[in-house]
Amino acid sequence: MELSFNFVQAVQDMVLKPDFTSAIIILWSSFLNELVAVFPYALVLSGQLLFLKGSFSIAFIAKLFVFVAVPVGVGTTLGTLPAYGLSYFGGKPAIEKFGKYFRLSWTDVEKVESKFRGVWYDEIIFLAIQSTPLLPFLPVSVAAGILRMHLLPYVVLTFTGATIRMMIMFAFVGLGAETLAQ
Repeated sequence: MELSFNFVQAVQDMVLKPDFTSAIIILWSSFLNELVAVFPYALVLSGQLLFLKGSFSIAFIAKLFVFVAVPVGVGTTLGTLPAYGLSYFGGKPAIEKFGKYFRLSWTDVEKVESKFRGVWYDEIIFLAIQSTPLLPFLPVSVAAGILRMHLLPYVVLTFTGATIRMMIMFAFVGLGAETLAQ
């Protein structure tokens, strides 16, 4: 019980009092979470705002962006690279062979792949999907690899989408917390 309370308190401190050390921890934990897809990481981090005493300020939002959202974006992007690389170089045979380890099937990839048409606005669709809260990164990353999306746009759009997603989650939970406090 004591250990779980200390863990919850540590997560609260990383989000509610962000600094450089917490940014490094958040980066690594988002990287590891993306590799093994344990839980909805953005929801857990943003949920800590329910424990915020006081109101939002521009300085606090800037700290959340720099010390939480950006590290989540970097960690998530790095964590999706193995799945992207596996699908880019291995394609359908690799997904059918190794997908069970990632809880991913070829049907999941086909669902995401159907959204892309090979036109100029595919990157906008990719960014919109990556920015949508609670949608998993894994099928989209695999679809990007299978569709042979170039690495640089993939990395930039995944980072941007993960960062936007985190800020959207902070906005939703933060507005909800402020509404509950009134």
